[in-house]
Amino acid sequence: MGMTTDSSGGLWSVGKLRQIKMITLTAVFALTMVGTVLAASLAESPAGAAAPGLQISTSSPAVQGTSAAACLSTTTCKGSLPLTPQHGYWLVGGDGGIFTFGSAQFFGSMGSFHLQRPIVGIAPTWDHGGYWLVAADGGVFAFGDAGFYGSIPGLGIAPAGTPGKVHQLNAPIVAIVSSGDGGGYYMVASDGGVFAFGDARFAGSCPGLYPNCVAPAVAVMPDASGNGYWVVTAAGVVRHFGDAAQYGAPGRRFVPVTSAVRTPDGRGYWILFADGAVFPYGDAVNFGSLPGGVVGGLNPATAIFSTADGGAYWVGSAAGAVYPFGDAPNDGSMAGQHLNAPVIAAVGW
Repeated sequence: MGMTTDSSGGLWSVGKLRQIKMITLTAVFALTMVGTVLAASLAESPAGAAAPGLQISTSSPAVQGTSAAACLSTTTCKGSLPLTPQHGYWLVGGDGGIFTFGSAQFFGSMGSFHLQRPIVGIAPTWDHGGYWLVAADGGVFAFGDAGFYGSIPGLGIAPAGTPGKVHQLNAPIVAIVSSGDGGGYYMVASDGGVFAFGDARFAGSCPGLYPNCVAPAVAVMPDASGNGYWVVTAAGVVRHFGDAAQYGAPGRRFVPVTSAVRTPDGRGYWILFADGAVFPYGDAVNFGSLPGGVVGGLNPATAIFSTADGGAYWVGSAAGAVYPFGDAPNDGSMAGQHLNAPVIAAVGW
């Protein structure tokens, strides 16, 4: 059983779900043996609200190979991959729209659905054959070969700010990240509350172990062992939980931290500020930052994501621009294109 906590530090036990309980979306699911894909037949609810948790299977072909380094875990990965080198990335907007570049394939999006809360994060599966989207209320939407392991609404927890005396989040969800082998995922709320689903292991959270996180949390990153993780705040503070080592933190600057990503081996991380400044720690290598004035203000840097071997990274902006560093290839961007909502996160390899 995976352990999870709500934003007040209370513990929840979340098993590896074999069924999906839909709340606001009529769905018919076919569930066969482990390793198969759940199929969903969708119909909008009368209120037009999207389901708090959903897996969608598409007819898109599977990824035709990627680097073995894509399995970001010291444990044995599920399945095997040919070693044909590929690279690509996904950008996601706050409306749930997905933009694919390079070898990244489109497995679906939430752009055409009415959401109760905006999308705030994306996490890829270890083989890049799917991805999860998470909304600010903790609703999880699984695409491609991504398994559905549960959601915050599925625990009976209402969104932060819900009127009345109901069990609700103290703060909205701000990010999601996969567990090392892709058999689960972590979410983090802006108050530093951590929620673990599937085989993701709960190791504490800011409300439970620290008086506060100093500033709103913006990211959570699992370490190499899968027995710990880091929570990164907008003020440049890094809190470590479980067996996660403390590699350092930049501290407060004149702009907030907006994103962070661990190195592929889980022994370091990069931290990104809104002005495009990147700070590496542990075994993360400094490949550079954006010059002053390129991003910021109404177009902050919103995402940093690394290549599969950790030899480079990209920085993405709210306007959809993507800036490669190191040997990261330029697979394209949404710069100069009309977006229905700002790009709020990105992942790639």
